[in-house]
Amino acid sequence: MTARVSSPDTNKNGRPDTGSYAPPARAPSLGNDLNVGRIPTRDSSFEGPGNSPLRVGIIGAGKMAANHVQSILHCSENAVVSAYVDPSHAARLSMYALVPRATGYSTVDEMLSAEQLDVIHVCTPPGLHAKFAARALEAGCHVYVEKPFVETLREANALLELSRSRGLLIATGHQLLYESPTRESEKLLPALGRVTHIESYFSFRTVRRAPGGRVPLASDLQLLDILPHPVYLLLHFLDLSASGSPELLSLSDAGDGTIHALVRHGHVTGTLVVSLHGRPVESYVRVVGTNGSICADYVRGTVQRLIGPGTSGIDKALAPYRIATQLLRDTTSSLFHRVVSRNRSYPGLVELFDAFYSAVRTGTESPISEINILKTTELCEKVADSLRARTVSTVNPTWPASAKGILVTGGTGLLGSAIARELVARGRFVRVVSRRRPASWEKIDKVDYVSADLGDVLPTEIFRNIDCVVHTAAETAGGWQEHQRNSVDATRHIVSAAAAAGVRSVIHVSSLAVIGRPVARRAIAEDTPLERNEKGYGPYVWGKLESERAAATLAAQLRVRLRVVRPGPLIDSNNFEPPGRLGRRLGNFFVAVGAQRHKLPVTDVAFAARTIVWMLNHPDDAPDTLNLLNPVLPTRRAAVDMLRSSNPGLSVIWLPRWLLLVLSSAAVVAQKIARPRRPAINVAKLFGSPNYDTSLVKGLARRIDEMPSPVLTSMTRRKAAT
Repeated sequence: MTARVSSPDTNKNGRPDTGSYAPPARAPSLGNDLNVGRIPTRDSSFEGPGNSPLRVGIIGAGKMAANHVQSILHCSENAVVSAYVDPSHAARLSMYALVPRATGYSTVDEMLSAEQLDVIHVCTPPGLHAKFAARALEAGCHVYVEKPFVETLREANALLELSRSRGLLIATGHQLLYESPTRESEKLLPALGRVTHIESYFSFRTVRRAPGGRVPLASDLQLLDILPHPVYLLLHFLDLSASGSPELLSLSDAGDGTIHALVRHGHVTGTLVVSLHGRPVESYVRVVGTNGSICADYVRGTVQRLIGPGTSGIDKALAPYRIATQLLRDTTSSLFHRVVSRNRSYPGLVELFDAFYSAVRTGTESPISEINILKTTELCEKVADSLRARTVSTVNPTWPASAKGILVTGGTGLLGSAIARELVARGRFVRVVSRRRPASWEKIDKVDYVSADLGDVLPTEIFRNIDCVVHTAAETAGGWQEHQRNSVDATRHIVSAAAAAGVRSVIHVSSLAVIGRPVARRAIAEDTPLERNEKGYGPYVWGKLESERAAATLAAQLRVRLRVVRPGPLIDSNNFEPPGRLGRRLGNFFVAVGAQRHKLPVTDVAFAARTIVWMLNHPDDAPDTLNLLNPVLPTRRAAVDMLRSSNPGLSVIWLPRWLLLVLSSAAVVAQKIARPRRPAINVAKLFGSPNYDTSLVKGLARRIDEMPSPVLTSMTRRKAAT
């Protein structure tokens, strides 16, 4: 028999015992160790008086569940979070901080057996939505399922049929339908006359690093996670504009994270565009009619309208001014409202919850229609099938039994992927290890991909047929704990596992930032001592510094040949993004820091990849340590000119060095006052332009340039074969 608990864990005084808790290295995923027995069905009717609160339970205690809790706390409908469930102790602790009066459980069976709940919110990973929503319905609870609703149309139909048979309501996270741009656009639709076209557009940037060092979803899964928003918006406005049922005319998956769809609903045609690469980030629905158009902007929370036929010359001349006036006025108002508002949850979520809870109380229809749920699920499933087909078509290659390859960690990052491409182009076998599998469009042909968490002890199997490791993986975000695990510990695991598997050669990619500043203004060279102020530059530099030290110590103990490469800030000359040492971009302004004539220590990613591949091919000639910079460094002025060439109209403001020193000193003092026990970060050093001795890399560059190109090498092999 499982006991009910009033908090995630309690001590003998009944208070939450958080002092002795140490979260596990990897929290178990939701669904592990969950009982799957059938829950007894209870009466689903809401029996309390009108003012009695609805009792809400939440399955899952992650980030989205926290947003649900914040929204429930702001609902005008009387509802209270009574219980939550998650197998992760750390997740339950986080939820306890938000709703200390609610009861935490580790399994769904515990919660449903012990609690009399009216509504359950399912906030698990998408693959578990159908299972837990069905169990909640069987237990007699109304159900709200976070989007995406479920993964298949079959599952959606089954859940809706179950809810109907039990007389229960079900809704899903289509909260943009309850945002102000949707509501305002609905009121304006009659003024447009006969609607002729609807466009739903969504472009966003994928998450590369999740908070707390968690592994983010692969890019294709992030696309599927966000896809319901533009889909259900398109279907909603189509349904308001014409009668009939939506029909998918065509679907195009460009294979690079861009989706196009054409949908007909009666006499109206709608287009859907979802892109991972379109910039700037936007989310809007544009409705065009015979008497004007409206554009619901979900990034700014505004609606731009051009009501009237707009066919005369004066109308066409004034239209841009009308839009500009609305943008300035409404965007300012929307931003002001978001700043002063205390509700930090997603816009529209509170309103949707209120509508759902009201429907539960009154016995009316769910605020999200069945047709909107079904058609959204159907289209998203077709997109998922298309992405899945591409993933299946990119099967990892099979190596010959006698082949020896290169293992590249962090091979989905900027430098790691460039190294992998260079190696494949030169006929080498490559295995990439990353914490998450890449999307099909991110994979490199002929590369063997393996998913592994370098923060854990690694199996020796991933080193099968490997004779050298290039270790580029490192944490780039988060605090000290994340960098300890994903940089320092990961390096120890890689070197140890490689040695255990018989691999005797490792190239460790460090950073120029780990080198200390020499006295007497000497140029920084490969033999310059490492930085002594270990935490003065923040978690990233500290993680790189400790990783290099750990690699050197372990390699000496385990008799592994270690070469250390320290690149400067990486840039891509073909797609230039300014490095942090150059300055910061603020909208259409760029604040450049330092003297314009000073050299900017940077490393072109293509040159870095060629250099590391040369070191792999010439192990006896490669130096043990290399400060990897461009042989000819650009000035800060030249780097700004490169940025301007790809950003016409960009305004540049130069922040002189002396002013940076003053501001940095003030910031150091402020940090010591606010956080006396934590090291202060010197901002001026982060933007510095040290003098580097590039004689070694210049000498290597001449030899690297003499390497045969991959094209010529391939031609030579074909001639030899014939």
